[in-house]
Amino acid sequence: MEIVTTDRPDGEALRDDALSLLRAHRAVLVRRIQRAFLRYLLDTGPDTSDAVRALVPIPPGIDPRVVGAAVRALSADCGLITSTGRDKSRRREAHARTLDVWTIRDRSAAVAWLIANPELPDPGPAVADPADPFADL
Repeated sequence: MEIVTTDRPDGEALRDDALSLLRAHRAVLVRRIQRAFLRYLLDTGPDTSDAVRALVPIPPGIDPRVVGAAVRALSADCGLITSTGRDKSRRREAHARTLDVWTIRDRSAAVAWLIANPELPDPGPAVADPADPFADL
C-alpha cells in the first residue's frame, strides 16, 4: 500500500517551480520570446509555440524548454493568452507532439504589456556552465 502525503508537491507544483526558476535564470531570453510571441499572435492570430521557435533562436547550451516557460508565463502569470485547442507540432524534431494553440485573450492588455515590458539588455553570449541547472549540455 502506497502512502500519499499532502506535504509533497504534486507534479504540477514541481513543474511550475522548475519553470519559475528557468524564467529567473533566463530572463532576457524569456522576455525576448514573450514579446515575439505576443507580437506574432497580435499580427497573425492563433498558433502554437512552433511560431516563436522559428522567430527566436535558442542559443547553443540553453535548454529549449525555456520556450514553454516563457509561453506558460504569458498564460498563467499574465493572463494575456489562452489555449483554444491543440495541434501537432510542425517542427521535425518535435515528432508531431501535441501543443496548445494560443490566442490573445485581450488585445489592448497585450499591447499594454508590450509597452510596459521592453526588451531587456542582452548580457552577451551565453557560456555553457556545468553548474547551471538549465544548461543543455
